[in-house]
Amino acid sequence: MENLEMLKQEFEKIYGDSKNVRVFFAPGRVNLIGEHTDYNGGHVFPCALDVGTTALVKTREDHLIRFYSMNFVEKGIVEVNLDELVYKESDNWVNYPKGVIDVFQKAGHKLTSGLDVLYFGNIPN
Repeated sequence: MENLEMLKQEFEKIYGDSKNVRVFFAPGRVNLIGEHTDYNGGHVFPCALDVGTTALVKTREDHLIRFYSMNFVEKGIVEVNLDELVYKESDNWVNYPKGVIDVFQKAGHKLTSGLDVLYFGNIPN
């Protein structure tokens, strides 16, 4: 994971304040045995890696979700309304986290306020 202080500084630069920000990390993985068999009920032997995706998240007082990725700086901040999580081609990569939030909400896990989200990933392409 990148230096957490550096990521918090970037969050402050983008959104103005990192007080009460929460940090989440999803490690990448390598399948040593069993590529593409786990979702078919097969056996796999995966290993977590020390590279992955980090998300810094802070709640807002309104219903706006603002997404920013340090990997797609040219896209800037993408703003969406919590009540309008529909696919839009122009939202590009943001359609993925919008879809996750939409599925959670449809499963009964409602968000009551918006979010400021900063992503950074260091998985090699």
